[in-house]
Amino acid sequence: MARNESDREDMMAEAVSLVRRIECRSELFSEPIIAGFNLQGWMFLYIGSDPMYRFDEQGRLRRAFVDGRLYRTQGQTLAVLDRQRTFDAGEPVETNLVRQDLSAGELTAFRLRMYSQLNLVSECLRIGAITRQYPAEMHGITDEVESRIRLVLSTSEFLAPAIVRR
Repeated sequence: MARNESDREDMMAEAVSLVRRIECRSELFSEPIIAGFNLQGWMFLYIGSDPMYRFDEQGRLRRAFVDGRLYRTQGQTLAVLDRQRTFDAGEPVETNLVRQDLSAGELTAFRLRMYSQLNLVSECLRIGAITRQYPAEMHGITDEVESRIRLVLSTSEFLAPAIVRR
């Protein structure tokens, strides 16, 4: 994890771990949508720089970054990981992640908000303009993203198995 976070100037160019990716612009969102897949087949979805969702190949949520907060699956719920920094003479010395599991109500609210955003992204892909894609000569990336969104919205298992701590 980076010690300092910063806004990205060009998410499409910087998302090099996504071996297949598209950028979509639409009046539905003020920022571009970046969606793509890594080598493992996981789908990453960026709505601007926040929120970000990462789904496994079965359409289950693994990680998210929403409203400046990190989330990771615990299998049965999500844990929110808040950064707590210590400083010495005004300089950051250490960053720790403090974990708190979401309650059932918070998890439901998170899921409903995410589903609402995914439905808007799906609409964006249908009516918006795909402004860039990588690789440029590959066809079907948009269809693949739309198919994966449908899978996420229809899967009975919302969360991927717990992420094993390193």
